Amino acid sequence: MLSPEIWDFKPPQHHFSIEKRDYKETDPPNIVDSHYFNHSISLVLPDTVRIPDELRTCISEDTDYYRINAINVFDLINKEFIEAFVKEGELNLLTVDNKINVDNSVAITPSGHLILSLLTEDFQTLGLEGTVSFFDRKVHTRYVVTIDLNSESFTPGKKNYERIRTSLKERFKQKFDVIVSWNPPDENLCPSSVAAWFHERQYNVVLCNQTFQQRIEYSVRIPIISEESDNDSFFEWLGIFCVSGNLKNNKENDYVNTYTYPSPFIDIGQVQYLQWTGFFTRKQVTNFYRVIKKYVLMRHTLPWCALHVQGFSDSPISWNLKEHSFYTDGDNSYTIVFRPNADSVIRKSLSSNNKPRYFQ
Repeated sequence: MLSPEIWDFKPPQHHFSIEKRDYKETDPPNIVDSHYFNHSISLVLPDTVRIPDELRTCISEDTDYYRINAINVFDLINKEFIEAFVKEGELNLLTVDNKINVDNSVAITPSGHLILSLLTEDFQTLGLEGTVSFFDRKVHTRYVVTIDLNSESFTPGKKNYERIRTSLKERFKQKFDVIVSWNPPDENLCPSSVAAWFHERQYNVVLCNQTFQQRIEYSVRIPIISEESDNDSFFEWLGIFCVSGNLKNNKENDYVNTYTYPSPFIDIGQVQYLQWTGFFTRKQVTNFYRVIKKYVLMRHTLPWCALHVQGFSDSPISWNLKEHSFYTDGDNSYTIVFRPNADSVIRKSLSSNNKPRYFQ
């Protein structure tokens, strides 16, 4: 028998925000541009039998990325590297196989910032300017160093550059496994150029490909999102559907499932679920958004269409340069629900910034 105290555990706190927007406008919402490191993209299409080729292939073409093993951080401030890949196009680089709360981490954002999330001992050894982690302000166990690689003053020969280069090369011996993707400024340039740059410096470079899965559910009861409906109930249903959860309430035994179906709802013949997993840049997500928008505008009878983008749980940042942590579930994601004859509904999700008590 379960202990009553265990059964009554409260779920982790989350922070959600909801906004509505006229998606018929030209530009995608700011939420797409401000979320740099995207791990998975999901699409839910009710009342859809055939998926247009453009919708299926837009996110799967030219989305290769690379894993670079045992990288030296000081190579990331190489002037040639900065000029070729940071200042031209958009570079995305992120540490993998680390735990953000207990390990050091490195990232380069498409805005051109090198982020070092460091344990206190390593930060003090490095001797660079940084700020104490927002999540460890009381105990000072972690610091964050942010370096603007696009700064005109950050160039070889200048005091600030040479000081940072010396610190990274002589005092920071840890190496990192990272994934990297580069969106060139010109379509005539090959995105694999960044991999060639690392390969020329004797790094082990591995080509990575995204994975894709598709699922079709038949005879589905779906909720309708409207001005009067409960947004929380709709997104709860959407989350359960995406993970293939049990949406059927067992009235005879509520121990099995106490889920209550949201209303209003309609019965649909089938619902398509598509998911791509890998490393996606904000530019790739932007292109996908525009293709979805075009499709929805053509399907006036579509009840709705939902795009969900999930970030990396152990990324050192979440939105723009906002620091990220993983004390509960590491969630940093957003969902955009397109409605043919109404505004889109955008839901932004973040994990709680509060530590569990045993970490205090």
